[in-house]
Amino acid sequence: MRTRDFNAKDNELGTARKRTAVTEWIRQLGSQGVTLIELVGAAALTAIVAGAALPIMMTSVDNARFNAAVQQIAGDMRLARSKAVSSGWEYRISGWDRRGGVNANQYRIEGRRTTAIAWPAAIDPVGQTADQYVGPWIRIGASFPGIQLDNSAAGANPPMYAGFNSSGRLCTTPLTQCFDGVSPLTITKDSIGQTRQVWISPATGHVRIQ
Repeated sequence: MRTRDFNAKDNELGTARKRTAVTEWIRQLGSQGVTLIELVGAAALTAIVAGAALPIMMTSVDNARFNAAVQQIAGDMRLARSKAVSSGWEYRISGWDRRGGVNANQYRIEGRRTTAIAWPAAIDPVGQTADQYVGPWIRIGASFPGIQLDNSAAGANPPMYAGFNSSGRLCTTPLTQCFDGVSPLTITKDSIGQTRQVWISPATGHVRIQ
């Protein structure tokens, strides 16, 4: 009889334990369900906030890219001036603006030892000789999509120049199509409509951004 009683008690304890386990599982499941709902709500809220912030982020990226392009162009002008002063040569920025056809929106740094020596031709390869320096073409339109240059000169396909002599001042020739403070180089970003100008002081050769 005692054996049967023990067996009955064991069965009751086993059943109670199973009920307790099932109850605990149901409680945990309910708790997990609430957490899942909270996660879904948080995810939806995050998506809404991200969607609202996306245009601002894209504008910030465009602004950063535009400012980087402006700084590179002005920096290359300052580099040309620095090379002229340090070497005693004449150096210039030479290229085409947005109206340059297949050559549009690109420029390079060129140098010559004296005014008696011709400037490098557009087809000359990159390199330096005893009399000339030819830098690589800097394709602003490719590096910074949407950026356009405008040197304010007349004509359908005008070249642009900005030359510096050994004193760091602008070369007296050629001033045609030269962004020399009278006709500054205008840089625009079409997708956001921003415009900046790079000016070179004829008296000092200093480069500034407006």
